[in-house]
Amino acid sequence: MGRTSRRKGFTLLATAVSIIVMMGMLGLVVDLGRGYVAKNEAQAFTDAAALAAAQKMNNTSTGITAAKAAVTNSLNRWYFNTKSFTGVVTEFSTNRTTWVTSPSTGASYRYVRVTAPTNSLSTYFMTVLGASQTMNVGARSMAGIDVPTSLPQGVFPFAPFAHDDDAPNFGYSPGEELTLLWPASVQASGAAQQMNNLCQSDRNQTSLDLVQAGVTAERGYIQESSAAALAAAIEDDHMDYTVTVGEDVNLTGGVKTTDVYQSMEDRIDQDSDPNEPNYNTYIANHQSSPTRRVVIVPIILDHVNPTVLGFVKVFLPPRQPHSPNKSKCATYIGPANMATGGGANGANLLRLLE
Repeated sequence: MGRTSRRKGFTLLATAVSIIVMMGMLGLVVDLGRGYVAKNEAQAFTDAAALAAAQKMNNTSTGITAAKAAVTNSLNRWYFNTKSFTGVVTEFSTNRTTWVTSPSTGASYRYVRVTAPTNSLSTYFMTVLGASQTMNVGARSMAGIDVPTSLPQGVFPFAPFAHDDDAPNFGYSPGEELTLLWPASVQASGAAQQMNNLCQSDRNQTSLDLVQAGVTAERGYIQESSAAALAAAIEDDHMDYTVTVGEDVNLTGGVKTTDVYQSMEDRIDQDSDPNEPNYNTYIANHQSSPTRRVVIVPIILDHVNPTVLGFVKVFLPPRQPHSPNKSKCATYIGPANMATGGGANGANLLRLLE
């Protein structure tokens, strides 16, 4: 009888201990699961907010203000999408090392970092094991625009010559007309008419002499040599070669007037606004659709040394001249290190960096 009682006592004790252990395990499953969901919610918030903020940055104070507003207006919530994030910290940087919350100017600020505060999540079961009654869950994300050093896709198949080798603008000014494709020849009579066949930034005797001497016979095409391959690169951002800073591109020749002209027309017509000639007006009024008239081109040293110095963004005009004896031009926007909006393939380098 005494031995039976001792067995019953041991069973009761073992059951009690097992219940405590199971409660602890249940706490781990339930509380850690809730913490995992909360962590994912916080990370989703900072990811989305950082990307939205980076898209608004445009080297101006107005862009910084718009970036802050994008974070504030984020619709993401936490605690099973029921609570708003409070005390969110938004910071800006030019170099990903030094961060400030309120830059005095937007110039050169390309990175934004969004930090969700440490949100306190109550635990239900883990306290049975003596653990804390709350769990702290936070997240941080960084987004921005990095200067590309290599592009396997999305680069336009033309390479303007640098006016000087100083990055990031290489001698060009925003709004200036640069040369995508040189004329096959300058056959018009009279120096003034011949000069008008060149793009605005290259209307000088040096450029005219280059055309007349035939050294621009390779005209500006890069990498691709067939009309079909050039058409794919122009219309669909497809190129079978990687273009890398510091490496030479392959300059290719040929007139290909009709094919290239038609491909340029088709590219422009892919845009929701194919007719606006002014870039600033175009961007200000553009729909939330791909900015297909904004493209990235490599800048090379010259026709003798086709080394890639960097990448820049240019704006395609509504129409290009059909004549092979007239240059094909584009408007210089700036270095390819800032967002353009609209998710254009090959013209938007916005990305999460952390």
